[in-house]
Amino acid sequence: MLELLKDRMYIRYWLAVVASFLGDAITKITLIYVVATETENPVLYVSLVVIAQMLPSGVLGAFVGPLADRMPARVLMVGSDLVRAVLALMMIAVRDSPVLLLVLILLSGIGKSFFETARLTAIPLIVRGHSIPTAVALFQSTNHTLNLVGPAMGGLLLAFGSVTTVFVIDAATFVVSALLLASMTVLREVPVGGGPREPYWRSLRTGLHGVLAAPSLRFLAVVLVPVMLALGLFSTNLNSQLLTVFELEPFDFGLAQAAFGAGSVAGALLGPPLVRRTSDRKLLIGSIVLFGVSLLLLDPTGRLRDTLGVPVVLVWCLIAGLGSGLFQVPVANTLLSDMPEHLRGRGVGLFNALMVNFTVLGVVLGGVTADLAGVAESIVLTGALLLPAALLIALSPLGRPRPEAAGRPAPVESDVTS
Repeated sequence: MLELLKDRMYIRYWLAVVASFLGDAITKITLIYVVATETENPVLYVSLVVIAQMLPSGVLGAFVGPLADRMPARVLMVGSDLVRAVLALMMIAVRDSPVLLLVLILLSGIGKSFFETARLTAIPLIVRGHSIPTAVALFQSTNHTLNLVGPAMGGLLLAFGSVTTVFVIDAATFVVSALLLASMTVLREVPVGGGPREPYWRSLRTGLHGVLAAPSLRFLAVVLVPVMLALGLFSTNLNSQLLTVFELEPFDFGLAQAAFGAGSVAGALLGPPLVRRTSDRKLLIGSIVLFGVSLLLLDPTGRLRDTLGVPVVLVWCLIAGLGSGLFQVPVANTLLSDMPEHLRGRGVGLFNALMVNFTVLGVVLGGVTADLAGVAESIVLTGALLLPAALLIALSPLGRPRPEAAGRPAPVESDVTS
């Protein structure tokens, strides 16, 4: 990782992504604050804000992919940053109109879907000569850290500044990101073509077939369905568990969130050495088991809470964060290493859409199951279902190379680095 941090090109790219992510994290809490305090139906509008932020990536992710395979990453990323900077400034003028504010949030989410697809597609270009798992771990740990620091900074800015100040800072972070990315010549490269230029819709269809032709990517697609459902359900009920079931005080609640974030960072950093010692498949299954066990541990945590107090809750949050953070490393490594280069944009867009859509579905299911069975019970039940799912995945032949297929055209997997 130290060698990667000494690479000036990577550091410039990393700083650009940090600036963009930080602006998103600061604004997320601000938008929720605005609609929660300045609308007549805060519960409804807070839900709509969350949906408007996530929906574009789920709906448009797969459709952005063909563009990422045809256009330089710099065009998509810089364009997205500049558009979102303008939208952030426009939010100042419409903050008193919830409907117009939601429209701008939705447009900003569309811009982010372009940025994220191009960002992931460009990682192999940026880390040439370095380890992809290490680069993924650094990005993931940075993202987890910013998800903790950003809302805290947003809260401080709201307490000592103003909503307008937050939106101006958000716009400035996007401009900084755009300037850094625009100066990187490697991002100007036109993606490798996969033959004659196809019409858009045919390109989308052939990309889908081409991506799923690789056994490891088919395996990953199957694995993501139950895990993203579980992560969505867990993320919905975690705050409710901490605030309404464990009844943590504000300071203890902040500590619990920090413990979960620390576990996620630790999981991301543990990923690269584990990838070097085992296969992505084994690490995927192991991380699912770890996350499922952490959810089951909520039951004894609740029993020990009365006698051992808040520390046992912090330990549980740390373990849960460790499992969720570790899972993301083999996912990203498989996606970036095994993806045929000429299909990388379409593959990244497709998997982004898959992850976001099933996460959103998990969020919905989380609310339903919490109402029917209880918050803690729904989390424990999710863990109980994840473990047999992990066993079935481990026993499944999906994703394993088949000797009898030697006479057929092999899927493109020659650039695997794990």
